Amino acid sequence: MARNERGAGRKPALSANEVSRIRERHEAGETVTALAKEYGISRQVLSGYLNQSNEKEKENYNTVKSWERLNRAFEGIQPADYTLRMEFMCGEDCCSVMLINKEEEKIEVINETDDLLHCAFGMKAKPTWEDFEEFLESRCFPREREDVDMLLEDLDLSSYEPLAIVERTEGRMAEDKQWIKIRHFKA
Repeated sequence: MARNERGAGRKPALSANEVSRIRERHEAGETVTALAKEYGISRQVLSGYLNQSNEKEKENYNTVKSWERLNRAFEGIQPADYTLRMEFMCGEDCCSVMLINKEEEKIEVINETDDLLHCAFGMKAKPTWEDFEEFLESRCFPREREDVDMLLEDLDLSSYEPLAIVERTEGRMAEDKQWIKIRHFKA
């Protein structure tokens, strides 16, 4: 479970699917001890996975009011029309905030820094959907990479989908400190 920002280090003990199944079983009443023994890991490691899943759930907003409060800086739009929020980070500093409507292929952006090198779209104040797709792909490993099938398998993906890759990797790249925090609106 110990991984650094380059993605190097120990491979996770459990896949995302395994964690999901374990979580369901745990919520149904099975003990952490029994599940850890079945999967051949310690109770502490399993608890870490279950707590990590709980942290991810906190990034989901279930009421219009809480979603609008989070996105009040976006003027002239209805935040509830956008189901995805991405915060492009540099270390712990937020550089750009994006609201995304995948169905209508719309994106709204607010830059939180004047440093154009750290803004998600550089000088573009109104990026297009194509700009957004290029941005996502720039935060992924290259689709032409020799071991792409193995990387996709490690991420539990069947095809190269930049948004899905970014959701699993936080868009972290070996050569920089930038990453993407993702929040969902699930009304």
